[in-house]
Amino acid sequence: MQNRLIGSALIIAGTSLGAGMIAMPLATAVIGFWPALVLMVFNWALATYSGLLVAEVCRACPGTTSLYGASGQLLGRPGQFIASLATLFLPYALCAAYITGAAGHLNGSLAHWFSIALPQGFSAICVTALFAGVIVISTSSVDLVTRGLFMLKVMMLVMLIGLLLPKVEPAYLNTMPVSDSVIWAALPLFFTSFGFQATVPSIVRYLEDKPAQIRPAVIIGSTLPLIIYLLWVIGTNGVLPQGSLVAIQNGQDPVSALVIGLTRFGDSVWISTAVNLFAILALATSFLGVALGLFDYIAEAFRRNGTFSGRLQTAVITFVPPLLVALYFPNSFITALGFAAIALVVLAVALPVVMVWRLCKSQADDFGWIFSSKAMLILAVVAGILIILAQLAVVSGMLPSI
Repeated sequence: MQNRLIGSALIIAGTSLGAGMIAMPLATAVIGFWPALVLMVFNWALATYSGLLVAEVCRACPGTTSLYGASGQLLGRPGQFIASLATLFLPYALCAAYITGAAGHLNGSLAHWFSIALPQGFSAICVTALFAGVIVISTSSVDLVTRGLFMLKVMMLVMLIGLLLPKVEPAYLNTMPVSDSVIWAALPLFFTSFGFQATVPSIVRYLEDKPAQIRPAVIIGSTLPLIIYLLWVIGTNGVLPQGSLVAIQNGQDPVSALVIGLTRFGDSVWISTAVNLFAILALATSFLGVALGLFDYIAEAFRRNGTFSGRLQTAVITFVPPLLVALYFPNSFITALGFAAIALVVLAVALPVVMVWRLCKSQADDFGWIFSSKAMLILAVVAGILIILAQLAVVSGMLPSI
């Protein structure tokens, strides 16, 4: 069982560690290291608490395989409808972010290394076709590709942290925000970087519904990304002056901006190679995982069969909407991650809070005080509302975009 506990924690951690590895250093460059640390801890606490709420909901609904199913049992069709919308919106927004990020990195790399300029739309189509092709072939192909890429990603991450940390300049971390308002603008982005709650129902089933194993798995699994993000941000933002990284971002795709900035800093081929590979692998593993989940959901919802023709039809429904977003909004990597935060708040905070609130009326003795406390539940909802309002303020122009 201890092996399952460790494995479950790693699944949760792996789900969180995706595009946030690219976006968080860019946001930190604008808001400063210490405000970023506060945002990290705040969003980690909210994400961990919401993950524990999801676990309690799933334990109270035997046979539940997702938040969609739990919403149907506890909230009826209105709750299930809201859950289904959020379940669709979240992966679509993430896929749009991954397509724009990968296309921007491809263009930036080609321009930087080979002086080749490709249309952003062409790169987005190529990236989408590549990943869609892997998924259409079979789920097992995604499994094999993801395993190999994930192992490489871990190796590159360890190498980069080891290479960057000794070169950190403490003065670079004592920076102030470009403006106070950008701190609020970064709030949705940081919350999305701790998005793992959709995997918790699977963890509950995997650990045989034993709370003694489930809660530590959620806490450990959510804490690992906090530690890794912290080390990564120290390593990246501690080796580049704030003004330098912000200047690099102006007029460039954010993903290629980070890669080029660290590559220019690096005085060895190891850093340059590791930075480029890590950026590609971080986007690729996240994209494959999220897209596969959306692909399977679409296949079930639209009753598409597993033949090549059926999988091709499913791929069209899965990949065309985020591709259109990438084509019409080519610089929307950070923006798309912010929009994903709205769906994540609904799915991972609002719905679990409402369901636990309802459960506590009839099963209060089955919950610890931290879960049955109305003050804690209300506080979680207020935090979620702040995240949504921050993203809407960014969209409306009341807050600056990162």
